[in-house]
Amino acid sequence: MRWSQWLPLIATLGLIYLLRWWHIGVTNFKVFVLIIIVWSLLLILFYHLTRPSHAGKKRSGDPLDVGLSSEE
Repeated sequence: MRWSQWLPLIATLGLIYLLRWWHIGVTNFKVFVLIIIVWSLLLILFYHLTRPSHAGKKRSGDPLDVGLSSEE
């Protein structure tokens, strides 16, 4: 794994500490949940864009593809 992929971990720790310091989870829980959902989506997008190129290749017999073929 590249060193740049460790940056979101450090940023997540900083975000959680900052939200804890501001007491967002206690004073306004809906805003806290919204922040966590948006942050999670950003992390998914970041790791999707920075994955190695060979991870995107489709393999036959992938467990997620079992039973999904329309040939039967």
